[in-house]
Amino acid sequence: MAHFSFRVDTGEMADSIDGVSRHVDGVTAAVVAMESAVILAEKEGADNICRNVNFGFYSLIRSQVSQKLAKHKSEAEAKLMELQSQSAALISIKGRMEKDFNMIASRYTKLFDSLNNSLRSRVFELDKPTTNFLFKDVSQVDSRPKRLAANPAINQNESLAQCVAISVSNTKFNGRNNIASMGQFVQNSEDQRSLVDSILSDVKVEDPQTLFVPVLVAESCDINVKQNVWSVNVSPIGAPADSRVQSSVSEVVTRLNWQGVDAHNENQVKREFSLLVLESQLPDRVKRTITGLMDSSKTWNGLSGGVAR
Repeated sequence: MAHFSFRVDTGEMADSIDGVSRHVDGVTAAVVAMESAVILAEKEGADNICRNVNFGFYSLIRSQVSQKLAKHKSEAEAKLMELQSQSAALISIKGRMEKDFNMIASRYTKLFDSLNNSLRSRVFELDKPTTNFLFKDVSQVDSRPKRLAANPAINQNESLAQCVAISVSNTKFNGRNNIASMGQFVQNSEDQRSLVDSILSDVKVEDPQTLFVPVLVAESCDINVKQNVWSVNVSPIGAPADSRVQSSVSEVVTRLNWQGVDAHNENQVKREFSLLVLESQLPDRVKRTITGLMDSSKTWNGLSGGVAR
């Protein structure tokens, strides 16, 4: 078998490999630099993305918060305006209620004051002597010590004589009034005694006699019993006689008839009644009502047809 021997020069390949090794080292360095650049770029990109994501999330949250804040602010302002309008309406209603209350209170105050005055005058009319004694005579008696109290003379010497003279004059004036009052009281007592003596008689009556006693008979319609009621008023002449006269008149009163009366008597009754109304202390409204009822009475009748003995 033939053998061939060849000699191959590997120097150029070795040189080429040396160049390749340098290029591989360059590539390695380039790859490392690229890797570092890529890592840095990725880090910067991640940081940028994180910043953008954070900013976006912050902007989103801020936008939502701003929207909710604006919504709630508008609702609060609307509620505030509504409350202000309701407050103004309530203040207006309060003012009207105060005016109405004051008007009604004033009206009812006048009404109750008039009722109180009317009731007071009517109560006073029921027992006029007692009320006059309490509110007139007692007050005068109570105030008399104050009005008659002596005042000490504390003036200077120049006016002391005049002060004493005024005090003495006042004392004399009060004494003269007291003497006049006592004289008037004695005179009234004497007049009363003379009147009683003129009325009473010491003559003894042996035989029965007929005496005329004034009696007032009135017929009215009672609302409770729905029928006419007779009332008999007898001039006081004595306890036994009063009851006998009243019973006698009550027996014959149902047989009496109403008839027309004379115009002169009618005018006299109206004149006396108007005088009583004018002198009374009733309120003006009651006086006008009473006078109107009197004037509206067109028919005047008197009783006749029976005699009580």
